[in-house]
Amino acid sequence: MGKSLPFKGIYIFLAITGAVLIIAWLPDIISALVAGRSLALIEIYTTEITYVLDMGIIGPAALICLIKLTKRNGLGYILLSLLLTLCIAIGVMVPIQTIFQYRAGIETLLSVLITKVGSFSVLSAFALFFIIKLYKNIDGYSK
Repeated sequence: MGKSLPFKGIYIFLAITGAVLIIAWLPDIISALVAGRSLALIEIYTTEITYVLDMGIIGPAALICLIKLTKRNGLGYILLSLLLTLCIAIGVMVPIQTIFQYRAGIETLLSVLITKVGSFSVLSAFALFFIIKLYKNIDGYSK
């Protein structure tokens, strides 16, 4: 397993995903802490659980997966499959969620749509590409 996987692309994907998920939410949290107020987008676009999941679970899991894959550890392949599947699901759900929010009268800035919806859609497309490569690379899977 792993001989024909595009490891360089997967490493870049995992590094960017892990780092961005941790770094992306920091300005919101830090500015709210400094100002001594709650987060600006609470109950409108996102909630604190998103911060916890992205910064505390998914981001670190992507970085752990990267480390495990560089050592060709089996846990890395399992984590990769889970993370790619999750990323694909989020890439499908976020645009649908945005449509429902819009229909409910919740206005979202164009900049938020581009950065949040657009970035998740692009990540989802890459995840779909990598998961197809991963599953085709499993011995006996495509036979």
